[in-house]
Amino acid sequence: AFLALLIRRSLTFNMNWLSLRIFVSLNNLKDSQFLPSQVYLLFDTKPTQATMARLSLLSAILLHLVVVSMQQGDDETLDIRQRFNSTSVSMINDQIQREFNAMYLYETMASYFGRPSVGLPGFKKFFKKAADEEREHAHKLIDYLNMRGGHVKLKPITPPSKFEWFSALDAAETALGAEKNITLELYRLRDRADKESDPHLVDFIESEFLTEQVTGIRDLRELIARLNKAGSGLGELIVDKELN
Repeated sequence: AFLALLIRRSLTFNMNWLSLRIFVSLNNLKDSQFLPSQVYLLFDTKPTQATMARLSLLSAILLHLVVVSMQQGDDETLDIRQRFNSTSVSMINDQIQREFNAMYLYETMASYFGRPSVGLPGFKKFFKKAADEEREHAHKLIDYLNMRGGHVKLKPITPPSKFEWFSALDAAETALGAEKNITLELYRLRDRADKESDPHLVDFIESEFLTEQVTGIRDLRELIARLNKAGSGLGELIVDKELN
């Protein structure tokens, strides 16, 4: 990659035109019995056929690296990453991972409460909706990165630390902790965008995420309060019916 970068820069600024002519000539001649005069500048005598073959292969490889390197830089030459700092790009990729992690957590909860041995379809529906929302959030961030010229780099999804819960209250409290952590990271991303003078990212985070996060945290806190008042057993069944 470093070699390709050096070659691309030398081509861009026309600093190594002689080497380029040599590479192209060698790549085209291959079995020819003579060389262009520029090539003799590299040798005291006429190079052997084996040397010619090695140089021809090297030229093909280097020219391929130049083309690939230039193609990889195409989106950067479009100049669409205005005020979109690389740190913000990295933080958004981290946030995508968190959203998918939360999706896994809520899918696990929905699966648990959907078990016949647990029998709480209302909580299954509640957490399945939460999982769908987290997946939608991740896709919003992916689309935003593409729109601003950032590179999406998906990271491994971390499975939940557990797959069973003592009660619906236990699951709701776990979900509240996860939402508070996600919201805190969104605040950090928003503040970073403000520091980098990126009002578009600030508006995107505030309008598409923060209001929904604050509302979601409130709803979870109310659910926890209702479960605490209702108690386990029959009270949990009543709350589940209300959610279904």
